[in-house]
Amino acid sequence: MKQRIITGAVFTVIIVAFLAPAFFWPIFILLLTAVVSIIATFELIRAVRVKNKSIMPWVVWIGSMMSFIPALTYFCVDSPYVAFVIYALPVLVYVFVSTMVPPILKEDPDALNAGVASSSLILYISFPIACANIMALYVEHGWYFVVLGLFSPWISDVFAYFTGSFFGKHKICPHISPKKTWEGCIGGAVCCAIVTGLFFALVMNRIVDSDLPFALYVALATVSGLILSVVSQLGDWLASAIKRMVGIKDYGNIMPGHGGVMDRFDSAFFTLPIAFAMALLLV
Repeated sequence: MKQRIITGAVFTVIIVAFLAPAFFWPIFILLLTAVVSIIATFELIRAVRVKNKSIMPWVVWIGSMMSFIPALTYFCVDSPYVAFVIYALPVLVYVFVSTMVPPILKEDPDALNAGVASSSLILYISFPIACANIMALYVEHGWYFVVLGLFSPWISDVFAYFTGSFFGKHKICPHISPKKTWEGCIGGAVCCAIVTGLFFALVMNRIVDSDLPFALYVALATVSGLILSVVSQLGDWLASAIKRMVGIKDYGNIMPGHGGVMDRFDSAFFTLPIAFAMALLLV
């Protein structure tokens, strides 16, 4: 437990070291997402190849790096919507080709499975990373939403842990996460919704000139906080399900007591797209 706390503290300091200067220079968010993307891609490929040797690593690497297409168009595009389309169209074409070409070119019965697995990993990694990059580069006050996307899973986890520890009785997914309970799940979601609502009422409302009435603005933010917690927990369960499926405890050991980068960002990969949607709707 002591090692886990120390590692968690160091991890938080490192994340803040990227995010603090990113308030003035968005390139620091790009550096953070680059590090996360590279390590997460390596960890996921290594994990999936335990059960599926036919997966195509180079296809996944190319696809995951396409999340930085918005950075390449920064000086000729000024709309987050256009930046997203410029990212999404080539990625979707690439994913379609990656899925369909292997079974066409090979007689291997596992070729389709390899194509689907490769394409799934591409979207798993590149989509949330692209959302973070677009928020940082194209969305006004996007820094706040990147921070929200990164920290909301940890807020949800903390409150879910304490709620579950004190009141948890009914297991929610014992075959995936034996310690998770319905009480903890609900407690984390409610508290995350409250914290998000307060954040928008006390901070974002003073920064963003929204056309929405204050009560509606805060209500939408609160509901969004609830959604952030729900998708955060879904992301955690999916990552845990993959680990159990391939028979590993952690995705890596880069962070003693916590595992790998995927063990820490599995939930954020689901909350960053929601934060991106919030940035488009609430700014």
